[in-house]
Amino acid sequence: MKNTKTAARWATGVAVGAGLALALGTGGLAANAATAPTPISTNSASCSFGEHLVSAWRAVPSELRTDLKAARALKPGADRRDALKKIQSKAIDGGYGAAVEARAEWRKDHRGDKLRPLPESLKADLKTLHATPKQAKGAEAQKIADTAVAGGYGATVESFAKAVQSSPAWKNCTPSGS
Repeated sequence: MKNTKTAARWATGVAVGAGLALALGTGGLAANAATAPTPISTNSASCSFGEHLVSAWRAVPSELRTDLKAARALKPGADRRDALKKIQSKAIDGGYGAAVEARAEWRKDHRGDKLRPLPESLKADLKTLHATPKQAKGAEAQKIADTAVAGGYGATVESFAKAVQSSPAWKNCTPSGS
C-alpha cells in the first residue's frame, strides 16, 4: 500500500507539474544543473500566460508528455496507478533523459516537498477558472498566477510559482505570432 501511495503522491507531483508544465520539464525546484542549455528568447516578455504554459509544456520530453496523457486517459484505479508507477520508474531510470531523471530523483528524495493538498483558496479559484467562459480563461489564469507569485496562496505555492517563472522553458517562450 505504501508504494501505491508513494506512486500516487509522485504522480500527483508530476501531474501538477506537467499540467502546469512545471515539475519534470521545467522548474527550479530540482536539479537545475542537469538541464541542457537552451537558447534565450528575447520575445518572452511578449508571451501571454497561455503561451508561457505551452512553451513550458513543450519543454517536457515528448515521450513523457505522451505517457502522462495516456495515464491520465485511464480510469482511476489499478491500471492508472500501474501506468504512473511505470512512468516514475522510467523517469528515475533515465528513460526520459538526464534532466527528467535528475528531477525524478529529486522528487524521490524530497517526498515531503509537495503542493498537495492545494490551499482552499487556490482550489476555489481553479474551480472558477474551470467554469469561466473560454474567451476569459486567459485573464482568469493570469489572475491566479499573479496571486500565486504574490504569495496569496501561501509560501509553498509562491515558491513553486516563482521557480516556474525563473525556469528556462518559461523564459524561452516565443509569442505564437512571431
